[in-house]
Amino acid sequence: MKQPIRMFGIGLLTAGVIMLGTYFFFSGSVNTVDNLTNDELVSIIEEKGYHVLSNSEYIAASVNESSAQSEESKENNKNAESDNSSTDQEKEDSANDKEKDQAEEDKPKTYTLHIEEGMASSDISSSLEENEIIDDSSEFNDYMEENDYSLRVQLGEFEVNSDMSLYEIAEAITR
Repeated sequence: MKQPIRMFGIGLLTAGVIMLGTYFFFSGSVNTVDNLTNDELVSIIEEKGYHVLSNSEYIAASVNESSAQSEESKENNKNAESDNSSTDQEKEDSANDKEKDQAEEDKPKTYTLHIEEGMASSDISSSLEENEIIDDSSEFNDYMEENDYSLRVQLGEFEVNSDMSLYEIAEAITR
């Protein structure tokens, strides 16, 4: 038993000596960022196609950019003022459209869910999400798993709507 352990130790020592020798003899002189001067760094960066700015050049460029943005915002404000001069009829029409859209959004959506044999609970939740009955199919899947509803899903057609809670939907499809 001592012989294999000694040979393993000698092998490790030999590998360490070889790696140490390789590191010292073949590493050479590597230029790191710490060893280079600023002028050398700038020339290397410019060779790669970048442009180096001094602090004063950067500040000047930033000021010019912010003044250009403020001029653009002034032009946008002028355009907005000219757009605001639309007729009262257009305003009334848009207000009526908004009211109709909101009334449609407030109306609960109903859906007849068809559950067939072999249908997974993930398929059911995806179908409910596609028809805008639930907001998040993974949340419904998690709810079904945590409350042991996924094993009690019944076959058939079930009427569900978007006003129902996850509990109510789960109860409806497991009866």
